[in-house]
Amino acid sequence: MVLAAMVLVLEGEGTPEPLGLRGFFYTLLKEAFPEVHDQGENPFALGFGVWRGQPWARVSLLKEELYARLSPKLFGLEGQEVRLGRPYRVRAVLQEGHPWAGLTTYPRLFQGPGSPNLPLRFHTPTFFRRKGVQYPLPEPRLVLESLLRRLEAFGPLRAPEGVREGLLERTTVRFLEGRTRMARAEVDTVGFVGRVVYHLPRATEEEALWLTALGRFAFFSGLGAKTGLGYGLVRPYAEASPELEGP
Repeated sequence: MVLAAMVLVLEGEGTPEPLGLRGFFYTLLKEAFPEVHDQGENPFALGFGVWRGQPWARVSLLKEELYARLSPKLFGLEGQEVRLGRPYRVRAVLQEGHPWAGLTTYPRLFQGPGSPNLPLRFHTPTFFRRKGVQYPLPEPRLVLESLLRRLEAFGPLRAPEGVREGLLERTTVRFLEGRTRMARAEVDTVGFVGRVVYHLPRATEEEALWLTALGRFAFFSGLGAKTGLGYGLVRPYAEASPELEGP
């Protein structure tokens, strides 16, 4: 029941290219876990960016078996040359000690008190497949449906029907600050980047716990379409937290 976000700290020019990063990861995936392509939802998400002037690439794994098979290959890249659209040297492979690295379990997502407020920062363009087109607005139902679908595909729990209905039908937007940004990699569309605070009025204790857990899960899963290209990279934020340098 492990979820892991592993970061490759890179030496090289610029940030990885989305298609190059995906091609590199799919080569590793084909060797370690070829049957994963037979599944509907992808049990992984990719990301890239710059932190403290250092480019990085991120592989987030939502299944323990996938982590068990892929993590040795990823750790083995340290000191190696890789091509992620352009060449890099892998300076380090981290699952802690970097703002986009982390390790947890599905039960730990639900530890601690919940909150009726869910603040999310959208670091890379986020969009959703809606009625055959790409839709760039982070509406509460689209965001929470995306997270519920992926969590229930790979985690041990399903949201009780009453909780699901409350989350999807009553969650509103309390604060929104952002813009759209062009996304060009296999698709030509725009996605939302910025900050949103979602709010569930009259939330029960169980509803608040699920809302908070979904926010924690979003850090690992991403949300929306094309998370395998680095889109939909999001994380909860606190008003007092420092801004992170994005991709």
